[in-house]
Amino acid sequence: VLGSLAATLEAEGRHGEVEVLERRRLEVAETVLGPEHPETLVALGDLATTLGELHRHAEAEPMERRRLEASERVLGAEHPSTLVALGNLAATLGELDRPGEAEPLERRRLQAIEDTLGPDSEAAISTVWRLALLARDLGRLPRAEKLLRRCLTSREAMLGREHPDTLANLQMLSQVLKELGRSK
Repeated sequence: VLGSLAATLEAEGRHGEVEVLERRRLEVAETVLGPEHPETLVALGDLATTLGELHRHAEAEPMERRRLEASERVLGAEHPSTLVALGNLAATLGELDRPGEAEPLERRRLQAIEDTLGPDSEAAISTVWRLALLARDLGRLPRAEKLLRRCLTSREAMLGREHPDTLANLQMLSQVLKELGRSK
């Protein structure tokens, strides 16, 4: 019930109220289910996400780390919930301007996704996109170009040339090419 109410408030943009409910939900889950129960880990992740939406990424980071470590122990490295936790921690580190720490997490996530869902799955392509942005942030422009080209090829095939995600990909590739001095 707390989760449903929090989702409703979230949809209304009432993040401060959501935080209070998410903290209460986590407390109840830890008490009733235990600190490493999968539902407790979801509650922990939801609270960390809410803190991120409130731009409190430094506060969210230890929660994201705790969720990932417990999820790997309890569910395994390739479980979908673990892959979500891996991506969320990487995103939080990115928001904290720590792309060098985020990149290896995204690479791990991509490998697991490719192994389970395939290299052309939407989850894989989304992760390739995130890796491309991290490569750009790290100044690894040739790597960013390669990843963006892979992403663009897949998005054109899956979504079409005029889909907003394809166009965003094309725009980012254009920016990277300019930064490489290869604009026309």
